[in-house]
Amino acid sequence: MGLFKRKNSPYYFMKFQLNGQLIYESTRTANKKLAEEIYLNRRHEIITGIEPEKERKVLQKFTFNELTERYLSYTDGRLKSHSRLKSFIKKLIKTFGNIRLDDFNLILIENMQSEIIKNNLSVAYANRLTAILKRMFTKALDWEMINEGVLKRIRSIKLIKGEVKRLRYLDEDEAERLIGNCGDNLRAIVITALNTGMRKSEILRLTWDRVDLKNRIILLDKTKNGERREIPVNETLFGVLSGIVRRIDCGYIFFNPKTLRPLDNVKKSFASALRKSHILDFRFHDLRHTFASRLVMKGIDLTTVKELLGHKDIKMTLRYAHLSAPHIKDAVAILDDRCKIVAVDYKEEINNS
Repeated sequence: MGLFKRKNSPYYFMKFQLNGQLIYESTRTANKKLAEEIYLNRRHEIITGIEPEKERKVLQKFTFNELTERYLSYTDGRLKSHSRLKSFIKKLIKTFGNIRLDDFNLILIENMQSEIIKNNLSVAYANRLTAILKRMFTKALDWEMINEGVLKRIRSIKLIKGEVKRLRYLDEDEAERLIGNCGDNLRAIVITALNTGMRKSEILRLTWDRVDLKNRIILLDKTKNGERREIPVNETLFGVLSGIVRRIDCGYIFFNPKTLRPLDNVKKSFASALRKSHILDFRFHDLRHTFASRLVMKGIDLTTVKELLGHKDIKMTLRYAHLSAPHIKDAVAILDDRCKIVAVDYKEEINNS
């Protein structure tokens, strides 16, 4: 039977061959028995040569709230950033709420962007909301909640130029001050971040069965992009992890001793350490930037840095490219000695001729 399901669509689809051409049509139902009945009726029409006029597809008038409900249900368990995504979508609901999906246009979304900028919020925030909106409408088409015309309008909306990509990292002196002002538990967490580039959530939920001190490897299965990642353990981190006392009744490395659950956050203790260290405009995630920046400044190639950070796309790693400029100059300077000899020989040859 030419009945099948497509990815990202709850409905059954039909496949027929007419005059040597394949025809694909949606049954517009997720009920298999009903889909089989629709398929047999449609097949009979084609076999008998009775082909009705092409049915105009009628879409139910879905609202943005309905799309939101379905989208959040879809991302729950699929996206590591689901909980954070909800905070962004909350703003979109407040802005668009009961507006019908087929009424969305360029003006509506540009007005949202303008409102964000007028309220002295960042360009990055406006672009993040716009990008999320585009992804939601892409899924809306897959779920047959809109037609291609609506999605085309949404995709035509451009991100605002002038977004500043944050790149704050610690120099050697700042890093030493910060480590010195951390309590024992936080110190181990910060050193782990500085020497692995792991995200805060990856560190706080790290378990001993993911750490192989014998082979000096940390294995991450549950990462933000869903891909497995192996991180080497250097001498500094090896010393720190070896000094942590393990508990038989808790598999987590960094945990709350009262609940034996992983630490939820280290925001207060980290902020206190920053104040004592007189370090301004710095966030925990910037420890990851510090890890990458130090590697690049020591001449490590961007492809290797990309693998260590777990970036899917090299474009994300290119933000550190400018830090390698002095080292690129040093690399080219290696050619100077030989070139100088050639240049002197050439000059003498010209003078003697």
